[in-house]
Amino acid sequence: MATFSRQILITELLDRTELLKASTKPFHRLTDERLFDRPAPGKWSIAEIYSHLDLSMDEYIRRILSRIALAPDHPVDEYRSGWLGDWLYDKIMPRQDGSVFKLKATAAHLPNPTNLNGREALEEFERHCDALDDILRHVKTKDLRGIRIPFYGNGLIRLRLGDLLRFMVAHGERHLLQAKRLVGAPVVSG
Repeated sequence: MATFSRQILITELLDRTELLKASTKPFHRLTDERLFDRPAPGKWSIAEIYSHLDLSMDEYIRRILSRIALAPDHPVDEYRSGWLGDWLYDKIMPRQDGSVFKLKATAAHLPNPTNLNGREALEEFERHCDALDDILRHVKTKDLRGIRIPFYGNGLIRLRLGDLLRFMVAHGERHLLQAKRLVGAPVVSG
């Protein structure tokens, strides 16, 4: 279990969230066709990657907001992550060499390409980054360990707020790397 200064952790997550949002800007210059190009059958396009991020961020942000709205301030600056949070963060975070641990998306977070607008997916992701930024600023004085957020499915698995925030940012970084790779990749339509 890792130990952090709450203030330093929040500042780092704010910086990384801002970088996620800024790194999305170049995708706006792509054509609609390019946003939907797939590198191979069964692989996601850039629009599908961002749709997946939107689905997951929307769910997590709603769950966080319902838990932090009335949470009292917490004077202790130290934050210690949980073993599950550390394990999930390690699995979702891209490695130093850019490789990632292969994971399957949950059914609730699978993009639906038939109803997808690539530009709207990019804009929605930027709005989610703004919402995450607001949450991070709000929780600078909250108990990142004591506030538990339902993480998966019916809520039986709960993560510490600090662990979920770390996971969300790393998840965004993982898929941003995936989208950046697609810009230079050969494509297969459909």
